[in-house]
Amino acid sequence: MLVTSSDDEFGVLAESKDKIADALHSSGALARIQEAANQPPFLVEELQAAPFSISRELLHFVYFSTSMNQFIAPGFSPPFWTRQVRQRLLRQYQAVSHWVHRQQTRVQHKVLLVSWETEAVFAWVDRDCELYLALDPLTSRAAALAICNKLLRWVRAQEAALFITPQMW
Repeated sequence: MLVTSSDDEFGVLAESKDKIADALHSSGALARIQEAANQPPFLVEELQAAPFSISRELLHFVYFSTSMNQFIAPGFSPPFWTRQVRQRLLRQYQAVSHWVHRQQTRVQHKVLLVSWETEAVFAWVDRDCELYLALDPLTSRAAALAICNKLLRWVRAQEAALFITPQMW
């Protein structure tokens, strides 16, 4: 969708839209986007199995690439079956994000672990990304950091498959 506030720009935008659609179609990107949209999301359990072997303490996560303005998150699996439980988790992510960004410090990265009765949320924020992990509520800070590092390595290794990158164009 292209939006303009000027009636005179419709022709220019329509032409741009056609060029973008042609480029997406001819490069095969449109087919890849449609294929990806029709696939079920990956689950945390897939990352807990070999060869990734990320700790079973990881329940869910959200990774936001600030440089690409895109995010990834696995599908919800136990214990996040109900809408109410999912909304609680998303509110916890939101609260931790607010606390991390409220800090007025100019450090390379920010780390925060907050434990609730049902899960702990660990935040890793640096200039390139934000990673929020939902963990078993008894997870230590050291274990959370180890899980975070392993997940960051996995995301970076899988970046081309997980995100729409400039190299696709």
